Amino acid sequence: MNSRAWMIGLLVIMAVICSSSLSFVNIKTAPIIQKNEEIKYMSTVLDVFGITFDRDNSDEIYDIFKKRIEEREEQGLTLFSETTSSATAVSFSGNGFQGAISLVVALDGETITGFKVVSQVETPGLGARITEEEFQRSFIGKRVSEGISMSRSGNAGPGEFDAITGATETSRALERILTRGLGRYFQTQ
Repeated sequence: MNSRAWMIGLLVIMAVICSSSLSFVNIKTAPIIQKNEEIKYMSTVLDVFGITFDRDNSDEIYDIFKKRIEEREEQGLTLFSETTSSATAVSFSGNGFQGAISLVVALDGETITGFKVVSQVETPGLGARITEEEFQRSFIGKRVSEGISMSRSGNAGPGEFDAITGATETSRALERILTRGLGRYFQTQ
């Protein structure tokens, strides 16, 4: 009986030490993780506007963002304006097939001039292909005043994008997120 109490006591002590260590690491790294997420988001916004910067220099990213980008909230949308052009970027998010999808779209009038997926948790090799440069570039030049729809033909029109083969649900989710978000955006204009 005595050895059983000793074993339970040792397990409790180990659990306290391990959980304390994890809490300490979490407290120490949380600000670093938050800063890295902010820098990633700023980089994405700069990317959709086509602004060049050194990806390895977080201070430069922060400085350029603060000098060239104006961020504001309007009717539940986060809008970004580039100070030297008439383009506007909008942040959209919604549910994908596996989880949340967050993206930033730059617009000049009714035309997409930049498109970047900020975060997603879609199926690797299928839905996660929405982060590929080629797919994201395919949105540039699309006219979206009436929304945007998914095309399965492989020959998308001016208000359509080609669905990803094998990731129809992710493509539908992207269509839904964009159409809702763009509709709200054009109502504020």
